[in-house]
Amino acid sequence: MKKNLFYFAAPVFIATVLLFSCTAQTPKASFKKGPDGLIDSVSYAFGISQTEGFTEYLFSQGVDSAYVKHFLRGLIEGLNIDKNDKAAAAHLIGLQIGKNIGSVDIKQLTSSILVGEEDSLKILSKNNVNAGFIDGIAKKKTWITSLEARAYVEKVKNDYEDRAKDKNRTWLDENKTKEGVITTESGLQYKVIKKGDGKTPVATDKVKVDYVGTLINGTEFDSSVKHGGGPAEFPLNSVIKGWTEGIQLMPVGSEYEFYIPSELGYGDKGTGSIPAGATLIFKVTLHEIVTGADASKK
Repeated sequence: MKKNLFYFAAPVFIATVLLFSCTAQTPKASFKKGPDGLIDSVSYAFGISQTEGFTEYLFSQGVDSAYVKHFLRGLIEGLNIDKNDKAAAAHLIGLQIGKNIGSVDIKQLTSSILVGEEDSLKILSKNNVNAGFIDGIAKKKTWITSLEARAYVEKVKNDYEDRAKDKNRTWLDENKTKEGVITTESGLQYKVIKKGDGKTPVATDKVKVDYVGTLINGTEFDSSVKHGGGPAEFPLNSVIKGWTEGIQLMPVGSEYEFYIPSELGYGDKGTGSIPAGATLIFKVTLHEIVTGADASKK
């Protein structure tokens, strides 16, 4: 595989640079004649070499061709900064960190703190998050210190997590009384939607399934469709405990619905879009046992 070292890049866009003016000085190549010109030519060639694939890189960073000149303005300003100019260097770092903070998904941040909150109107204020960050960096005297703020946010998060866990436990207690729901010794709950007539897998088998996973509020967090459209394939001993246990109950050709308590799922920490203490609901169709002594197809 060809390796691209993006050490720096600008020469490929020299023509574009000349189309606009900026306060920073635009570098212009010069070449000596004779043997001494080797250093000049190899220097320029190295600069050109760094631009291979860079247009695609810019696009991946959200810079399309219509805004290359703006990128170059920033690039040239950066090239002209004296390495000893600490103020300018700090300014550039501030721009980058500001961009990173500005791109934070506020809804995702909300769900990581207000765990289990279903009110769509209860979204953290991006303006206040930004203001708090700036005031904290500036050491501005305010109603709360950074240490107090950390403790406050942690307390709110823990309170929401506790409420979410209680809600999930209550939901499971009610669900197990419903018609057709079976509860195993581990606490796993399931319902048979359709029972197949194939063999049942063991924990060391690899299986092929279709599935949809939701939370108790109906939010879909995963499905086999999201991973290529066809059935998913995996070893049973490599997934959460609720899956390992539950799918071993299914003959090939079956469709079951599982209600997995958090201790058989992702526990008190959660993962990704799955909050702490969440009950997981999976509708699963077992198509095939791919490997193992009991391998068979339906």
